[in-house]
Amino acid sequence: MNDEDLGKILTDAGLAQFGDSLLNFAYSMALTEMTGRPRGTKVQDKILADAAARAGLRKRLPRRVGRGDVANSLEALLGHVWLQKMITLEEIVSCLKTENLDPSKNFSTLVDLALSKLRQS
Repeated sequence: MNDEDLGKILTDAGLAQFGDSLLNFAYSMALTEMTGRPRGTKVQDKILADAAARAGLRKRLPRRVGRGDVANSLEALLGHVWLQKMITLEEIVSCLKTENLDPSKNFSTLVDLALSKLRQS
């Protein structure tokens, strides 16, 4: 996967929308499994933007983008690798279940996993 193809994935609004729903569902599943009680939640853009920056996605985006666009890039990446069957829902949930005081670290680990799967394809 070259940088141009990755850039197209990271800026795809449709993939970002799909990835948003996928991540919210997976995060809700992870919280439900960790607490033993059903939980439904939305992941904050700040957490996703921090994770995307930590994983190096920020430097692959156009210069002048806001936090929402950076968060969307993470969602688009995850949506793409899931739709291409490169990552499973179980793998996503497993990354997000790690006990961590900073949830952006879990999402950053997830981005690293997604990028490694893309490189293998």
